[in-house]
Amino acid sequence: MIVGYDDFLKMKKLTAIINLIASITLAIYPQIVRANPRSAVVEKIVDGDTVVFNEGGTSRTAQLACIDAPDWVNGSPEPHAETSKNRLNSLIPAGSSVQYYDLGTIGGGRVLAVIFKNNQNINLQMVAEGQARLHRSYRQTCNSSANSLSEAESAAQSRGLGIWQN
Repeated sequence: MIVGYDDFLKMKKLTAIINLIASITLAIYPQIVRANPRSAVVEKIVDGDTVVFNEGGTSRTAQLACIDAPDWVNGSPEPHAETSKNRLNSLIPAGSSVQYYDLGTIGGGRVLAVIFKNNQNINLQMVAEGQARLHRSYRQTCNSSANSLSEAESAAQSRGLGIWQN
């Protein structure tokens, strides 16, 4: 595929925006959460917003906090579910070391987590790329990052990225 100069400039601008959003998010996360990062190794990606990781020999399932990606319903993928899962897998493949911030536990004993790899906010990255959206039900859990996630969602939607494709 040949990429034109205009496409190159658009991608460069998008990358700069994503990096800016990630930097802002790191700056506004509550100090208590930032002070207590935990480390884990990714075991597998379940879908675009669910990860199984190993922390100190114990497997835990984590729901990426504040975001919602397309799921499988009765064994069938919703539109963009496979793409979203694949993108999360490319960002944090099995065997990756990650840091996460535990925001509590939700149904099924899943950890509600904000996941970082190499100082990159994976939750925000998924929204910025249109692979997930802000999860309105958990907005109160994410007060400190809800605005950044909402801005990233609006930008992805206006560009028709991922789940926002026409």
